Amino acid sequence: MDSDIGPTTSNWRSSWEFWRRFSLLIEALVVGAAVALLVVQQLYLRGRLREQGKIQQELRASEAKFSGILAIAADAIITVDGTQRIVHFNRGAEEIFGYSAKDAIGRHLAVLLPSRFRDAHADHLERFAQSSSTSRRMGERREIFGLRADGTEFPAEASISKLIAPDGILFTVVLRDITAQRNAEANERFLSEASTDLGHTLAVDATLRAIVDLPVPRLGDACVLDVIESGNSLRRLVSSRQRNELTPSLAALAETPLTYDSPSPVIDAIRRNRRELVENIDEEYMEAFCDPETLPAWRELGARSSLILPLHASGETLGALSLISTDDRGFDAERRSVAEKFAATAAAALSNARLYDAARKAYQARDDMLSIVSHDLRNPLSAISMCARVLRDNPPADDEARAGLLATISQSTEWTHRLIEDLLDVTTIERGHLSLEVRPEDASQLALQAMHMFDVEASAAGIVLDVRLPTSLPLVDADGARVIQVLGNLLRNAIKFTSRGGHVVLGLEAREDALLFSVSDTGPGISDENLRNVFDRYWHSSHGARTRGTGLGLSIAKGIVEAHGGRIWVESIMNHGSTFYFTIPKAPAHGG
Repeated sequence: MDSDIGPTTSNWRSSWEFWRRFSLLIEALVVGAAVALLVVQQLYLRGRLREQGKIQQELRASEAKFSGILAIAADAIITVDGTQRIVHFNRGAEEIFGYSAKDAIGRHLAVLLPSRFRDAHADHLERFAQSSSTSRRMGERREIFGLRADGTEFPAEASISKLIAPDGILFTVVLRDITAQRNAEANERFLSEASTDLGHTLAVDATLRAIVDLPVPRLGDACVLDVIESGNSLRRLVSSRQRNELTPSLAALAETPLTYDSPSPVIDAIRRNRRELVENIDEEYMEAFCDPETLPAWRELGARSSLILPLHASGETLGALSLISTDDRGFDAERRSVAEKFAATAAAALSNARLYDAARKAYQARDDMLSIVSHDLRNPLSAISMCARVLRDNPPADDEARAGLLATISQSTEWTHRLIEDLLDVTTIERGHLSLEVRPEDASQLALQAMHMFDVEASAAGIVLDVRLPTSLPLVDADGARVIQVLGNLLRNAIKFTSRGGHVVLGLEAREDALLFSVSDTGPGISDENLRNVFDRYWHSSHGARTRGTGLGLSIAKGIVEAHGGRIWVESIMNHGSTFYFTIPKAPAHGG
């Protein structure tokens, strides 16, 4: 309890704080005077008691009045004499410091001070005794702290007054425990700084990293974030600010994302958009609610309790934030309240980041589309315009030359039409409005139709086009025209990247619940870093193609296959070609 009683050197932050401190000072002055007066009265009465036994009743009445006045005060009111021995210790002091009045009275005031302040405290009190001031607010130059009976420290505000009595000087301190106030201020500061940090970026990955890191260690010893990704899958991130010994187990948890079949309460929090508080994480709990492969990591982490908060914004649950405590602090009402406020701020930040990312991608898609329209449409339109101008201004005399011009116009028109259809298909697939006319179809016939579409193109390019179709294949449940469109996109792509003398093979194979289509080529192959991008819109290989495409064919193929409930993927070896695979569900058996 630093008794720095010099002049004020710091500015108060608000008028509210000024009046709060001013009231404490006035209280110290008034209470100090009252206490001193009553103490003097008691001393006087005790002196007379030796001479007059009848004064004993007056003394008891005075002491009752004295105790009644001070007992109702919530603040600690402590009076010490000139030797700093405690002569009064009210009920508020008992509750704040943990000593009974019986134990405290007669002891040196230093017992209530952290050891680092005791030496300076005597000097401050001596200077105050010699000054002309009758009251001062304590701790002007530095924070003050008290020491409880159990050895814990706490922040405090205090004022001191003095009274010169016949038997010596008396000091009265009015002290207030401001632990709750400091915690509230720290919590508000944390939330304000977290909001600022989350507002510094609109990048999704940076926002996720901030969400999982900022709560540590203020709200938990470690943190795990399970966020819903596109496709409704779950991605797991873990904090990086925890104590070093917790990092290996958290890293192990990050390697095992949750699924919606997991018994973890995180899934309940996401599905129900409801907070989950786990107050006791023990072996029984872990065996019941942790995925078996994560049990060693949870045991090593040493979690004692957990608070799981859904991240909900704009009517959508985005994931869940799990705060982990490895000690007995747990999650009391105040900590839960701050955590919920942080989760709300984090959810809003993540929602904003995703909206920004979607807007950025939309702008990029618009720019890409304009680029394609301006580039790819210009070529066929220029060809059409050129041929039409020749036919109008200087038509060739022979039929073969005129036929060649008309063929160019026809091919250019077909190319323009296909480009427009691709752009419309992409828009339809993105909106989830791709319509399918599904019925039982003969997969072999669909494959042969697609092959015949490219016989002439493959022959002209010097490429062998082959098909491998086993007999007695079951029917598929599909929109035949759309499946042919997928095969056409894959075959066109394979021919484009296969050199003269190469091979393109279309295959078909029955699987348990689906038919597997494949298109293989002997082209240059696709590098590992590009494999994950081949189905992105407007993606183009950096080499190997004889002609430039729209960059939409594979994206459209993926959308059509997934609309059927199938899957599409690619396998490739550099300089040895690529194989694209996709599945289409079998048609139900007759009568099934």
